[in-house]
Amino acid sequence: MIIKKNCIGFHVAFKVPNGNSSRMDNFLKTHEAFMQETHHIEGNIEPIILCYAVMKSPELNNPLDPESGETGNTLYGITEIYNGPEGAQAHMELGQSRESMFSELVSLVNEYCVAGILGAPIVRSM
Repeated sequence: MIIKKNCIGFHVAFKVPNGNSSRMDNFLKTHEAFMQETHHIEGNIEPIILCYAVMKSPELNNPLDPESGETGNTLYGITEIYNGPEGAQAHMELGQSRESMFSELVSLVNEYCVAGILGAPIVRSM
């Protein structure tokens, strides 16, 4: 599938103290299993996921200088892109139906989220 303008995306960024990063890692294992179980990468049954990517990196004192040392936090980014609003809506409905996973996501967002772009159209892509 090709990511193009007006596809719908989610991106959530987290800053987690290193001592709590195992909690985020455990959630991400559960979330990935959920995505693999319930989402499609081809066909026409929603949700069709065009991109699912999770990034993880130590937070640096100066992100442009790898020699600057680490802050003691770990940064995470979760990116998902769907064909359109139907896929994004199907994803949200499926996610909310997994009560314990969704509850943990809400808790993590409340504690560690530093930025969230939810259900936004793609405005540039290659």
